[in-house]
Amino acid sequence: MSTSQLQIAMASLRIRLAEIQGKEEQTEALINQFRTQLRRLPRQVVYGTISLDASLTSMGEIEERLNDALATHRWILEFKKTAVYELEALELVGQVDEARRSLSSLKQQAQSSGDNEETSAEILRLEKFIADYSKKAELAITDSYQQRQDSR
Repeated sequence: MSTSQLQIAMASLRIRLAEIQGKEEQTEALINQFRTQLRRLPRQVVYGTISLDASLTSMGEIEERLNDALATHRWILEFKKTAVYELEALELVGQVDEARRSLSSLKQQAQSSGDNEETSAEILRLEKFIADYSKKAELAITDSYQQRQDSR
């Protein structure tokens, strides 16, 4: 995946994540609204502003909507978790790509100007970083792929 493709994919995921977070906030507000309505209805019956039958019907409808909103919220959290995980995996890939470019540039620089202790240490650090984070990126991508396969 080229750097521009990676950046486009990450930008797309960030947009999707923002959309998911907006929907999460909207759903949480709806859940709070339904819970407030359920708390207030019994008092309206007690003070006679609404009949018992109408109140029971209303409470059933509100409770049904609340349950739907709670289910929707669970699904949204699952989508959010997946989006965050995918974004983290792509960020790892981006960091590894950047480290590879830096390593390549540093090796060329060391060849042309001679190898010094500081350059050698930086090369070793970048090689270790690439090895470690390549493995993390591979695991993140593999785990994500496996989760998608398992959910089918």
